[in-house]
Amino acid sequence: MSNPEPLVRLRDLCKTFGAQRALDQVSLDIYPGEGVALLGAKGAGKSTLVRILSGTLVPDAGELWVDGQRQRFTSPLSARRVGIVAVHQCPDDAIAPGLSVAENLLLDELGQPDADFLLNRKSLLQRAEAIAAGLGLDLPLQHPVERLNPADRQLLVLARAFAQLPRLLILDEPTAALSEADAERLLGLIDSQRARGVAILYISQRLSDLQRVTNRAIVLQEGRLTSDLNTRHLPSAAYTLFGDRAEQPAVTPDKALPVPFLERFTRAGFIRNRAEGRAVQEQVAGLASSVAPVDVTDPAKTTPR
Repeated sequence: MSNPEPLVRLRDLCKTFGAQRALDQVSLDIYPGEGVALLGAKGAGKSTLVRILSGTLVPDAGELWVDGQRQRFTSPLSARRVGIVAVHQCPDDAIAPGLSVAENLLLDELGQPDADFLLNRKSLLQRAEAIAAGLGLDLPLQHPVERLNPADRQLLVLARAFAQLPRLLILDEPTAALSEADAERLLGLIDSQRARGVAILYISQRLSDLQRVTNRAIVLQEGRLTSDLNTRHLPSAAYTLFGDRAEQPAVTPDKALPVPFLERFTRAGFIRNRAEGRAVQEQVAGLASSVAPVDVTDPAKTTPR
């Protein structure tokens, strides 16, 4: 039986911020249905690699292939078009206050030019109910999203990613703020996606999560891929994975990114007319740009992960 072709193939990716080399000739294959842990200390290059894969950063050199076709992503949308979707660590950065749970579940579709059908409340609810039911989620779809607890917000953001039918799903510390029971719910959803052939790139410092979700672990150190090992060897390789060198403290930005509050909606949080629909589309575009990491070329202003 022939070996399967990789879903994603990276060859000699390089990225430099000023004089600092964030990625140095990184090559990697990711296959359909496999779970890959992405590990390394702060400054190792994890975030830079994720940003390139998810379309928010362009490499200086190297190649990225999906299904045997060379790609050059210019935005998260271009990455999503070939099935690469990233879910970042903080769910509140990816939800739109002022909208219902249903509208947040369909937020990516709301931002599309042909989203008129979503202005019909019945159609919106039917679409959201179908997505939630397919994932086995019981969310209060008609409630304002602010009523959700942190665990349900995380599940909502993950469900929205699943609704895009990803082929590679990138997850950054998805269980970090969850209880054991809520983490188990989320991991169950991830298991179901892997069973359907979705590849997972997973960032976490919870070894139990890594051993549950992934079968391989790749380790970045100072921008270079230094290890590719079986996940069952993780406990004995903890030093290599996370490092113990002194690290520079994270840089705190002068001002937090603005949170796009969406106003002027009915009490139930649903869009009432086309003018408000266009306003939502504009806010969704602003939300996407605000949560996307900024490409900073001055190494003094950022520390790649």
